[in-house]
Amino acid sequence: MTRRTKIVIAGVAATAVVLGLVAVLITLRGNRTEPAAPASTTPTSPPASPSAETTNLLVYFHRGTPGDPGKVVAVRRSVPKTAAVATAALNELLPGPAAAEQADGYWSMFVPATARSLKSVRVADGVAYVDFHDFRTVIPNASSSFGSTALLAELDTTLRQFPTVKSTVYSFDGDVASFYQWLQLTPPGVGGEAEAVAAARLFLIQYAGMRVVFGGPFHRTGNGLAELVCYPASPNDDTRPVTTLPTVVSLQRLSDRWAVTGTRADVIQVDTPKSGDVLRSPVSVSGRAHVFEGNVTVRVITDRNRVGIGRGFVTGGGDALRPFAGQIAFAQPNGGDGWVLFQEESAANGDVVLTTAVPVTFAGAAEPSATVQS
Repeated sequence: MTRRTKIVIAGVAATAVVLGLVAVLITLRGNRTEPAAPASTTPTSPPASPSAETTNLLVYFHRGTPGDPGKVVAVRRSVPKTAAVATAALNELLPGPAAAEQADGYWSMFVPATARSLKSVRVADGVAYVDFHDFRTVIPNASSSFGSTALLAELDTTLRQFPTVKSTVYSFDGDVASFYQWLQLTPPGVGGEAEAVAAARLFLIQYAGMRVVFGGPFHRTGNGLAELVCYPASPNDDTRPVTTLPTVVSLQRLSDRWAVTGTRADVIQVDTPKSGDVLRSPVSVSGRAHVFEGNVTVRVITDRNRVGIGRGFVTGGGDALRPFAGQIAFAQPNGGDGWVLFQEESAANGDVVLTTAVPVTFAGAAEPSATVQS
């Protein structure tokens, strides 16, 4: 047998051995099964001395055969160390139970598709305000009595584990009413943030003449007092707020509603008139402004049907905050309340973008002089 023949025979034999091994591996891989769930997937307690790099908290799911929709069970979670514990807890809740937890009987109204739906969490005066991306199409069965109770039980109990949270308000993309209407529930009553925000935006549209108003940060400033930061829309895109042009709306809680008590823009600072002044025409105005080309539009309107009764212009600074002063004539009403509005208008499209609004009272119309007869 030649050396070449020996090499060929050896090569064939080696190939046969390799093919045999491949066949065995394929057979073994084809018979392989998914790993069984752990005998017990009950969440374990956190370590006695938790790591300084983690935060331990709870989320609440349902467990077992659906019964009482309001009954939820705590599941422990460990997350990277954070002070934003409410946000962290909701981000752990919203994907629903992990696969091992589902195998152990845990279930939730939330599913993987809702995992990234949280937009913001803010806690003020014991109330957690939570805003979500709209996930109504992902959880269609939440509109039932059982579904709405089950969903709120998971959310509320997860949030109320924290001592600073006494109650909750939820919204979709800033709209509180749409969240609760989806659940076929009445939105939080008058006095809540949603009603204050609505009152502020309505004032800027109906009184100040802003075409589109975006609500920004809201906070309570005292007992029955609050402020909302609002923004105009971009002149090229009504869906995008211009956050560099904030108007702060001040509100006061009355017996049955929120009322606007004034607005302010930092670049239009008004000295006169002052809040509550009684006016006769013409009204003297003064202050400081830093607006486009220094032009400040001044409007006088009445609360009665929001009628404009006077309009004029004063000039402040176009490059820095500079003084303005002037007099604005108006048609003198016979008493009543109203506003003097100091505004900047967009150079792009003429829209009102900033407003400092001062509430005033109008003096009664002057009586005609009596004719003295001899």
